[in-house]
Amino acid sequence: MKKTFKLLAIAAFALAFQTLSAQNKFIGSVKYNIEAAGKTQEVSLKIYEDNALFKTEGSHILIRGRKFYTAQDFSQYIGYLKSNDVWDSPYEGDGKILIKHELEQKDIDSLTIPCTEGFYFEYIDGETKEIAGWTAKKVRYHIFNDEGEDKGFEVWYTDEIGPEYDFIMLQGLRGLPLEFTITSEDGSKVSYRAIEIKKEKLKDTEFLLPAGFKELPEEELKGIIQAIQEGIELLNM
Repeated sequence: MKKTFKLLAIAAFALAFQTLSAQNKFIGSVKYNIEAAGKTQEVSLKIYEDNALFKTEGSHILIRGRKFYTAQDFSQYIGYLKSNDVWDSPYEGDGKILIKHELEQKDIDSLTIPCTEGFYFEYIDGETKEIAGWTAKKVRYHIFNDEGEDKGFEVWYTDEIGPEYDFIMLQGLRGLPLEFTITSEDGSKVSYRAIEIKKEKLKDTEFLLPAGFKELPEEELKGIIQAIQEGIELLNM
């Protein structure tokens, strides 16, 4: 079965998640240190048993079991491009967009089958190390480019924390990623490492979908992102 890899860009950074055992009742937050292009940023992920929440200024990602919701706010970009008369898209909304996804069982079952296109996970037995006070296990993430080259990387993860599957970047990983480095085609790298895992009280209301966002098919979202990129390029000419 062909599997597709989706890299979800969120304010220039992307984040990750995991699988949950039946006994997992972790409630708290995970803080990550992210390094890219010589700069460092800290981001945090809130987890409530089988739910998770990741927020940046422009994005709001909510995980509920195998379902996940991405709310992205492009209103400032679209408003700016319209004011400069370089907005060329049939989209007439305000830029507050909600995309719903759900990982199906057939997709989950295929994630450990070796392939030469798309991606799959190779779980490594017997190798562990401690990260942020938790025991991390090792998995090899195999991801293939258009030429069929394996551009995968190693991930250290725990299966003791978080929602059922990772939906933010390592879609379908059976564990919460704690440490990994992604190298792009041009050689640039983005490294992620969990630096603090803290149990704390969280309110159910923190995991509500944001108000004012309208659902849109994913294909239409791609068109909007392309129109934003083209509009910015026109302004920079």
